[in-house]
Amino acid sequence: MAATGDVLQDRYELRSLIATGGMGEVWRAQDRVLGREVAVKVLKPEFTGDPVFLTRFRTEARLSAGLTHPNIAVLHDYGEAEPAAPGGDRLVYLVMELVDGEPLSAVLAREGRLTPARTLDLLGQVAAGLAAAHAGGVVHRDVKPANLLVRPDGTVKMTDFGIAWSAANATVTRTGHVVGTPQYLAPELVQGQKATPAVDVYAWGTVAYECLAGRRPFDGPDPVEVAMRRTSESPTPLPADVPAPVRELVERTLVIDPAARIPDGRALVTAVADAAAGRAPEPDDERTATRVLPAVPVAQPTTAPLPVSPVAAATVPPVFPALEDEDDEPDDRGRVRRLVVPVLVGLVATAFVVTGLVLGSRDVPTAAPAAPAPTTSAPPTTVALPPTGTFVRVDPADHVGQQVAAVQAWLTGLDLRVSLVAVERADVPAGQVLALAPTGELPVGTTVTVTHAVAPPPPPPPPTTAAPSPTPTPQASTAEKERGRDGERGRGRDKKDDD
Repeated sequence: MAATGDVLQDRYELRSLIATGGMGEVWRAQDRVLGREVAVKVLKPEFTGDPVFLTRFRTEARLSAGLTHPNIAVLHDYGEAEPAAPGGDRLVYLVMELVDGEPLSAVLAREGRLTPARTLDLLGQVAAGLAAAHAGGVVHRDVKPANLLVRPDGTVKMTDFGIAWSAANATVTRTGHVVGTPQYLAPELVQGQKATPAVDVYAWGTVAYECLAGRRPFDGPDPVEVAMRRTSESPTPLPADVPAPVRELVERTLVIDPAARIPDGRALVTAVADAAAGRAPEPDDERTATRVLPAVPVAQPTTAPLPVSPVAAATVPPVFPALEDEDDEPDDRGRVRRLVVPVLVGLVATAFVVTGLVLGSRDVPTAAPAAPAPTTSAPPTTVALPPTGTFVRVDPADHVGQQVAAVQAWLTGLDLRVSLVAVERADVPAGQVLALAPTGELPVGTTVTVTHAVAPPPPPPPPTTAAPSPTPTPQASTAEKERGRDGERGRGRDKKDDD
């Protein structure tokens, strides 16, 4: 890890350690170029060695750097420094705005419970920051008191966008390690589902519950057990001194089913404003809302009323004979009318309730029998739009010519599927990316075909031919050899005689 006096990128001098967390260390540093103090977050080495994590983290850093809001700490820079000595750890760090304040966790540890007014004031700012982030396609994924910095003037700044998301997809977490603070994880994250803006709303509600009750809604020594409880349990009610609108707001943010929860930061801002003003929240589903129907004037009947079935009562305006002047009728008939009217009203009310339950049901196991066609037009159908931030941009100019392993890691980091196609090319280095398809704005989960070069197989060796057998050297016969030796001996004797 880093040490006091280290200078990152020949620019950021680490002065003093501010805090240490599960993801790394936060340092107070001096920016030598701009002459200002900044906060530098240095990640732990176990995360920086995973290429998938680094790819996701770089992507999220680029997205977070584009967020500008008074309640979001500005991300200034991102960097990676190679180890100074062989075998050392690579330093991966973020350079952020240095917020002069203290985390909300320190405020809660010192003061315990907060008043509803102060809670809505502080967390209303957090909701506004989340609305800006969600509008930009960024989900925080780790909203908790330690990441909410409170300045002396009461301004709240959110930090650490996207770090938990990057870590949750890194190799180091695939052995059962829970990333982030389990007490604030949304149920769908515990179950391994994809993060949407609704996970930030749930975490916001958990922080609000802690501010109002002085304790977390789910807590305990076993983080895994705490995380699993929130997938099937609802927290105990808030204290009775919490106003009903505020209590209802928190309950709506802690719904287990994300589809029934306040969907995103924008809707959360509106809900906080309603609770602060003491207004009841608007129903999320108009089909299940209670309505007061206007009275419909009906022409006076000339004959006795016909029996009205519950189905017909739900679709045809009822005819009430009791609207006539009962003084002009016999007493017995008036008494019958007075008995029939409440029964008919009850049937109509029952039909409306049954119809509302059927229409408002989200899980219909089987198809209901076809009902008689109503005489009025059907209500408009509500279409659920996909959450924002589900599209990523792939530009082939950024990847063609790069190594296929790096491109594959980058695409995987964007939650895209990768299909590799190898093409033999002798004129291109092996492993170089040749093309990508499709490209542009792609939905998350799209399969991208990456065509890359591979070296062609070596040419086959030339065919080998059998070497000609050597011609045998003629051998002299034994008699010839003996005659040759006799001749040599005779020449030797002649030489001696001459001497």
